Amino acid sequence: MLEVGSMLDGKYKILNEIGRGGMSIVYLALNERANKTWAVKEIRKEAGYDAGMVRQGLSVETEMLKRLSHPNLPSIVDVIDHDDSFIIVMDYIEGKSLQDLIDVEGRQDPERVIDWAKQLCDVLAYLHSRQPAIIYRDMKPANIILRPDGKVILIDFGTAREYKDADVEDTVWLGTRGYAAPEQFGGRGQTDARTDLYNLGAAVYHLVTGYSPADTDFVIHPIGKLVPELQGSGLEKVIAKCCQPSAADRFQSAAELMYALDHVHDEDNEAIRIRNRKWKAFMFFFVMGAAALAGWMICRALYSNSKGFIYEDCLSDAAAKETLSEQIAGYGTAIEIDPGRPDAWRMLIRSLQDRDHETLASGEVDAVRDCIKNGSKGSNLDRLRQCDRKAYAAFNYDLGVILFFSSNNGRSGASAYLEEAVKNKDRLSPSEGRIAGLMAELARVDQDKNKNTNDWSGGSGYRAYWDTLSGLLNGNNSTLERLEQECGGEGYPLAVCSEVGMAVCRQLSRFKGQGVTRQEMEEALSAAEEYIRKTFYETGPRGNLTLKKDLTENMKNRVKSAGDQIDMARRNVERAYDL
Repeated sequence: MLEVGSMLDGKYKILNEIGRGGMSIVYLALNERANKTWAVKEIRKEAGYDAGMVRQGLSVETEMLKRLSHPNLPSIVDVIDHDDSFIIVMDYIEGKSLQDLIDVEGRQDPERVIDWAKQLCDVLAYLHSRQPAIIYRDMKPANIILRPDGKVILIDFGTAREYKDADVEDTVWLGTRGYAAPEQFGGRGQTDARTDLYNLGAAVYHLVTGYSPADTDFVIHPIGKLVPELQGSGLEKVIAKCCQPSAADRFQSAAELMYALDHVHDEDNEAIRIRNRKWKAFMFFFVMGAAALAGWMICRALYSNSKGFIYEDCLSDAAAKETLSEQIAGYGTAIEIDPGRPDAWRMLIRSLQDRDHETLASGEVDAVRDCIKNGSKGSNLDRLRQCDRKAYAAFNYDLGVILFFSSNNGRSGASAYLEEAVKNKDRLSPSEGRIAGLMAELARVDQDKNKNTNDWSGGSGYRAYWDTLSGLLNGNNSTLERLEQECGGEGYPLAVCSEVGMAVCRQLSRFKGQGVTRQEMEEALSAAEEYIRKTFYETGPRGNLTLKKDLTENMKNRVKSAGDQIDMARRNVERAYDL
């Protein structure tokens, strides 16, 4: 045992014991140099236990927690192999477990439990979105700490595992009987996100009834049987769906369960009875002649409890959000519910196009990639490809264009999506296929240039680079006009014009050395200049050209910058060929 007042590892002063159980004791410790308190968990190396196995289990838990960052999860800062025990130094979480709360107070207020369940659902959504997904597998009141501010913290990751697509079932069966789903005992496939939703449902059952599953012979009864006032409640139905023996009959994702918790009282029997009375009134009006209106209400009533209504509601909520990050998250929730339906993918693209072509933040790009990759049944984008090849090709094309011009890692980030669009160009328009091919080639050529500068200087790499770049201008602006029409506005072709000017300024001597003629450069610069003049300028009262008044300040600055690049490039060409 650690002694109160002793120093651990030269950094942590043991203040007092704050809890114990089984093989472990938890102390409160102070790092005097940092003036911060920590919880120190001492796990004894008792005879009969394989220290290597214990060390391996602790290593799995601690390494997993070190990679996670969520306000409802603890942080681990140190692991020490100390004489006859293992020591884990972690955040000190002030509060008590929900198990202790039940032991003292009995069953908890349902509204309070719903709030805790939403917080835990958010934690599970975060864990399941990791790559690979983390399956917690041991949700129960004893593993949930309630802080004084009302926030709950999920602890003890000793049974958590990473989901493996190739596995048929878990290698080790772990969990607490009563709270554990049937598949945790083997023979029903490996545990996945739906296993954690079963565990959460069982924990909520215990909290609102005061009875653990062990108290009811390991059967999850309808909670109204134990608490009559909850009979027929929406919460009773949510718990019942969470705890279905077959994973296919449960909620399929944390996002779906979160939606059900947000609308839990809509499914109370009384709320349904009120809706039914309204329905009968509408039927009366139907009989009296309002057939069209009543028919619409029938369709909506039948649709209101379906997956499609949940999906539509998520789209409406996302569209109403003010920030791009919130919109991406909202569309991601809809995509998770039905990744094969194209509406959320299209609205996600529209939200990215509507930001006036400002640079995307790295966090926004990562959030978009999470929408693409994360899914309870694999890649969401793969699911879209299986269901709607045309929508899949369009999404890759639009996202590739956006990342090409608006992301900090630009072409490298856009390359994969543009190449995928080229592979599916039979589902795009002919001009979209041509633009995708040119931009994908430009991304590849540019990457080769950065990797093989010496080979390029002595070969024909800059000639190929120029041919691809000037191909986007196409000599008569037709490609630029198609880019404007099909890629969400004039900001994209403006970026091409600016790119041509910058390329000539930076690489003029290399272009010249590999056979690019003065006429070719001047024609490309003239095409870019003509597009800018025709698109962004108007004739003023005295016949002079002025920028259009309806342009945003951001767009005005970009137009002026592109024009300056082209003017500088033109002067450089004149000097280079007049020498």
